[in-house]
Amino acid sequence: MPKVEHENIDNLNAVLTVTLEKSDYESKFKTELNKYRKQANMKGFRKGKTPASVLKKMYGKGVLADVINEMLQQELYDYLTNNDIKILGQPLPSADQELQDFDLKTFRDYVFKFDLGLAPDFEVEGADENTTFEKMAVDPSEEMVDEDLQAARKRSGERKAVEEEIRDNDMVKLEIVELDGETPKEDGITSEFSLLIGQNTNEDLKKTLSEKKQGDKLKVDLLNVEEGRDEDYARKYYLNMDEEDERTFNNEFEATIAEVTRIAPAEMDQEFFDQNFGEGEVSSEEEAREKIRERITGFYNSQAEALMSRDIQEKLLELNPMEFPEGFLKRWMKSNNEEVEAEVIEKEYDHFEKNLQWSLIRNKLVERFGIEVGNEDLVEAARNRIRQYFGGQSMPGMEQIVDSTAQRILQDQKQVEQLYEEVLTDRTFDALIKNVKVAEKKVSLEVFEEAVKAAQAANAPAALAEEEE
Repeated sequence: MPKVEHENIDNLNAVLTVTLEKSDYESKFKTELNKYRKQANMKGFRKGKTPASVLKKMYGKGVLADVINEMLQQELYDYLTNNDIKILGQPLPSADQELQDFDLKTFRDYVFKFDLGLAPDFEVEGADENTTFEKMAVDPSEEMVDEDLQAARKRSGERKAVEEEIRDNDMVKLEIVELDGETPKEDGITSEFSLLIGQNTNEDLKKTLSEKKQGDKLKVDLLNVEEGRDEDYARKYYLNMDEEDERTFNNEFEATIAEVTRIAPAEMDQEFFDQNFGEGEVSSEEEAREKIRERITGFYNSQAEALMSRDIQEKLLELNPMEFPEGFLKRWMKSNNEEVEAEVIEKEYDHFEKNLQWSLIRNKLVERFGIEVGNEDLVEAARNRIRQYFGGQSMPGMEQIVDSTAQRILQDQKQVEQLYEEVLTDRTFDALIKNVKVAEKKVSLEVFEEAVKAAQAANAPAALAEEEE
């Protein structure tokens, strides 16, 4: 039976020495080699009749290496599990570990030494009712409610022709004629296109159009209608020219405003209420405003909880300082990222250590609160992720798209692992919030948004570091 010796170097580092004697692995080696013999189909020998000596010469070292490695990994796992030794990363071959040459002529004993980085032993402080955290709260103003309601009316509205002066979000149909100086060019290009007046519209053109209405004329530079558009775009979308059309054109065109349309907000009737709030959920403007108020409150509440969760995390990191085997961890990081330079590991180590500290704290809390994540939780998390692509709002037929897209996400193991981590972390914070004291603090929208921006700015370097890893 393999022998394992455990030596603590200090409270952060240890060494395991595993001895595999000939009697531990010889029988298994012969069994594995015999499997090769049954399957081997070598020239000059009938299938399954290849001499053991030939197979041993061709495959022996590889088979022996696999057998010993498998036994070694199992011994390490069993010893750490049975003795409840919590380690960081994975065992690493000791610096003085000699390279093993698997000699098939004479089986011998093999000795392997592994360095261990030991996880700190601690109980989480600050995760109970004796700790108070502040949670910001924003009361939606009537102006915010009204703005949201008007936006919903516009989304459900219809475009109608207007004869007033042009303003933002109007759709303008322009009939254009190529110019030669100040007059239409003989046999010049003519076309028509529609332009939505918005942030992408050239500012000079927008100003000119704001003083115009249907039927008016103006001069237009086709390469300066919208920001970031080039000649290829102009040929295709403004002039409606095929790719094969090699005609050249002057940039200057005379444009006639053929039509101006503007979204007329939807009437606040039952059709509008059902479309925007769910069938039968709302039947009056007062009820609609209350629903919107709930939505806005929920939106800011989720952001406030995210801010508070960040504060909780920072406080728990402060209250639960830990020592780590820095040298071992840097070696382990390098072994998992051999192509990464040592300078990069040095640069990223502090961020890595902080994440490791939080991971250990979170795992303790998961155990304390009995948090579990099941398959249905992952499915719903995937669905919620898709719903966010639609702004979190339900639309007719959307759930079928949500379900099918979620199932595709769940086929990707990497995304499943990400979802698992997200759900586990969210549930940990949910449990924490229930177990600590929360003091609500009313703040203005301006103060709240500044706090959100500050948190995003603080998280940006960490997010960038994770992308680089």
